[in-house]
Amino acid sequence: MSAGLPNIDCLYPLTLFRRRAGVAMPVYEVVDGEQLPEPYHRLLVHTGDMTSRLEAFHGGEITLKCLHCEHTPGVYRREVALHVASAGVPVEYGAIEIRLDAFAGEFRDLIVQARLPLGGLLNRFDISYRSQPLAFIRFGADPILRAYFATPEAVEFYGRCNVLLGDGDVELARIVEVLRP
Repeated sequence: MSAGLPNIDCLYPLTLFRRRAGVAMPVYEVVDGEQLPEPYHRLLVHTGDMTSRLEAFHGGEITLKCLHCEHTPGVYRREVALHVASAGVPVEYGAIEIRLDAFAGEFRDLIVQARLPLGGLLNRFDISYRSQPLAFIRFGADPILRAYFATPEAVEFYGRCNVLLGDGDVELARIVEVLRP
């Protein structure tokens, strides 16, 4: 159930993964980015990538663990957990749809290998892009999110619905990013 979100498609591809798994969407509400508590405001309210923000905040390299993926020739979708490499601690859950047709063949292969977050790959290959957050979200104590983060106690989760845009505002990816409490 949502409060104030005009179109649940903002939460795509999370909605797709949850529907296909036969699992209910978490309770959520859209919040003003300026009202997010720290450190969520600093980590979510920007037009850069999450990978470099998380690396700076946690003081270590961010690695990717693919939880589920699917792909067609033009689109690659995956659910991921981003971890601090040195600690193995999950710091972000993400549901992402990447437009493979926006990238050259070798880069597409690296995306599908699912070893590095998309932001990390874009930075490493110096590909121009920007984030365009669509909404900032406060999720309730969702049991699936609690399991991803190994936080059994009831907590809130903060995240954002985001679009990555390349040169000419070409859509590269749609992402729902949820941070560890």
